[in-house]
Amino acid sequence: MKRIFRDTCILAALMILSVFSVSIIWVGMTDEIRLVIRLFSLSFIIALVNYFLDEYTSLPILGCYAVKYITATGIVMLFGFIAGWFYKSNFWMAFIYVGIVLVLAYFVDVIKTKKDIEFINSRIRNKK
Repeated sequence: MKRIFRDTCILAALMILSVFSVSIIWVGMTDEIRLVIRLFSLSFIIALVNYFLDEYTSLPILGCYAVKYITATGIVMLFGFIAGWFYKSNFWMAFIYVGIVLVLAYFVDVIKTKKDIEFINSRIRNKK
């Protein structure tokens, strides 16, 4: 199931990029295409920062999620102010958006971790 979900996300991203590439060539840059490109860019930046946080910090799981939440919210706010998504009056929305995504990512991580534990335990049982 994990592989199907991962492959679906990769395929969807490739489809979006392909369709938008053709649209850019024929129609030009539209607001929708700019939004998706900005979201992909923002996702890449957050994924890169999360990678470095995972590699260079050794916090407990809750501390790690707290640092990732604060960091991702800061990046989203900065990116949002630059892109014009947020204004000084509604910057708090970044906390909500990042919170929703972080909760979803947490559940995916929990499911992935449980599956990995089950796989490792089954391999250990098979070796005995």
